[in-house]
Amino acid sequence: MNSSLKSTIETAYNLCDALEKTNAWDHSNKYSAREIFRGELFHFLLNLSFTDAKLTQSESKFIKEYLGYDYSTKEMREYAVANNNKVLRFTTNIPYCFKAFVKADNIIDNVNETSKLILHLYKELGTEFINCDSAGNFNEQYTLKSFCDRLQAYIDESFIKNISMTFETFDDKTKKVSLPNEDYPSQLNVSKDKNEVENQAETEIKTDEKTLDELLEELNTLVGLEKVKSDVKSLINLVKIRTIRKERGIESPAMSLHMVFSGNPGTGKTTIARLISQIYKAMGLLSKGHLTEVDRSGLVGGYVGQTALKVQSVIEKAKGGVLFIDEAYSLTVNRSSTDYGFEAVDTLLKYMEDHRDDLIVIVAGYPEPMDEFLNSNPGLKSRFNKFIYFEDYTPKELIDILKLRAKKSSLVLSEDAEKYSLDFFNKRCENKPENYANARDVRNYFEKALVNQADRLTKLDNITDEQLSKIELEDVNTIIL
Repeated sequence: MNSSLKSTIETAYNLCDALEKTNAWDHSNKYSAREIFRGELFHFLLNLSFTDAKLTQSESKFIKEYLGYDYSTKEMREYAVANNNKVLRFTTNIPYCFKAFVKADNIIDNVNETSKLILHLYKELGTEFINCDSAGNFNEQYTLKSFCDRLQAYIDESFIKNISMTFETFDDKTKKVSLPNEDYPSQLNVSKDKNEVENQAETEIKTDEKTLDELLEELNTLVGLEKVKSDVKSLINLVKIRTIRKERGIESPAMSLHMVFSGNPGTGKTTIARLISQIYKAMGLLSKGHLTEVDRSGLVGGYVGQTALKVQSVIEKAKGGVLFIDEAYSLTVNRSSTDYGFEAVDTLLKYMEDHRDDLIVIVAGYPEPMDEFLNSNPGLKSRFNKFIYFEDYTPKELIDILKLRAKKSSLVLSEDAEKYSLDFFNKRCENKPENYANARDVRNYFEKALVNQADRLTKLDNITDEQLSKIELEDVNTIIL
């Protein structure tokens, strides 16, 4: 049994309980939202199974394990026949509870968060159900994809109808309104040719991959971060030795590759996280090598049950790469009964364990709050045993970053502009203001210099190539950050 899927179903039941407390639910119903939703999941799975006109024993076992219906395979088949209209037409309609979830989202202006999460559950449950039986076929896959597409279209149409804007017609609305981003893309690619499906799926996750040597060279060329580079190289060496031991049949002690990045803003934490993901992909440790960035808002919901599904959705996106959680301590700063940050942490810990073979979680933030975060849950410190500290850049390193930015834009700093900039950052590093942000300050400084240069050059009648490619003293000596 997939424990994370089972947990997701239980969370969805909790969302049903919350749904009953909204005006979106018809309180005259004889049955609870939880009971109706469970029955709809049952009909959904029976519908998938009967696309090939039969229910197998492995499929009926799946239904028992995940939905708790204690019927034999024969009894389920008889039920499907007796309730032919409900079962066989289920995926051609919009389920009752799903409509209520969409309505609730519109009432509380939730941008369809809950209904999207329920849609994601249907996709995951259906995919797992199809895979439980080796006899699964493309008819089942097509039915699942068509059903999920129908649910997505219902969400989109409902969103357009209920937004607070005025248009002459519904068609006019549809043309002019951008729909919310689809956070849960279909996991299925239906085709008559199985090889075509597999090749398409492989193409979708393929990126412009670099070799390990190229990635290490990119790491080495980063300005500063010498201690960080050393720590990353040690991690790489550790993985290399573990790989060699595995190839030779020698046991290695269990190892967690989840990491804690601590340091002030603008010290390169996200850049290093992205490189680590690509490096581990090149070494065969991760299957995709992508970076998924998220903060508190992407993990914590506003009511019971929503948080667990949000975390699960993020994990699904991040699998095969690195999940980077910025300002992770914001998850545990509030212990009120209406805050679900601790629920996010508990759910995250579970998934970190379940997917430790193809997922690395990096939590990041200021040093002191990160210590408090790690001590907020007994299981956190044991999951994170790799700690990398990012020191602030020196003034000389900040100027090197500035010159590198200029070079990438086909620009250079004049001697006077460089001297002034070094003095500027010397003073800024000596008396760091509250908003000090290391390399981000350099970016802001450079962008303001570009604006000043543009204002200066547009006053000239004839602009030379040399003038276009040089930052002068007067472009920087009025900058305030």
